Amino acid sequence: MVQIIQDFIPKGRRNRPGYAMSPKYITIHDTANTQAGADAKAHARYLKSNAAAAIPASWHFTVDDRVIVQHLPLNENGWHAGDGSTGTGNRESIGIEICENRDGVRTEAEKNAAWLVAKLLKDHGLSIDRVRQHYDWSGKNCPRVLRGRKGGWQGFLAAVEAHLKTEAEITRPIGIYVDGKKADEVGYLIDNATYVRASYLIALIGGSVTGHGDHIKITLPPKADPAEIAKLKAEINGLKAMTAALEAKIENARIALS
Repeated sequence: MVQIIQDFIPKGRRNRPGYAMSPKYITIHDTANTQAGADAKAHARYLKSNAAAAIPASWHFTVDDRVIVQHLPLNENGWHAGDGSTGTGNRESIGIEICENRDGVRTEAEKNAAWLVAKLLKDHGLSIDRVRQHYDWSGKNCPRVLRGRKGGWQGFLAAVEAHLKTEAEITRPIGIYVDGKKADEVGYLIDNATYVRASYLIALIGGSVTGHGDHIKITLPPKADPAEIAKLKAEINGLKAMTAALEAKIENARIALS
């Protein structure tokens, strides 16, 4: 699962037209920006600039090798397909730009984009034949990297298909309650099994989790000393005996006074 950051174009800007949209397609673009640093967050800043508003240009997501930034709500259209103000691409499709920045890892950006497309198809009940190229709407050579690589577009769709068969179900969140109170934590349903962060669960019992990548280290809370437990049990039993004796004295006094 890739982190999705919401950084919306402000309402009222020329490149946030605000027309209501019920997505029927997903349109894939390449940014055509190979500058170092031209990642998803940089494009988010661009879309809030006067330059983008003047065109006007806007789309819903930019994907790089680390994160995904969302620029528009999915019930609003953007100007990205080049087929006019009433065109199907602009008015009925979610626009996704894949970064080309030379200091990024393009293969990872494409993987993240394929994951996002599968998620959106699942969320909106769409089939993979609703995934389109910018080229399909306006004839522009875009997404140029995918189109320029032999089997590039077909390979991208295959990656989306693979996610649809496996990972799409992880988008369902599961609420977590501890002692009847809702926790500030979310689990996920994957193949009918619930998954929760190990660090969260271990912390509930006083332990900790460290490490990342290909391993984690779980430190459980110290085990209780059996001798200490036996001592506490003996003290509890002694207190119970004392309580019983006091209750008997109170009862005898009540009888004597009655």
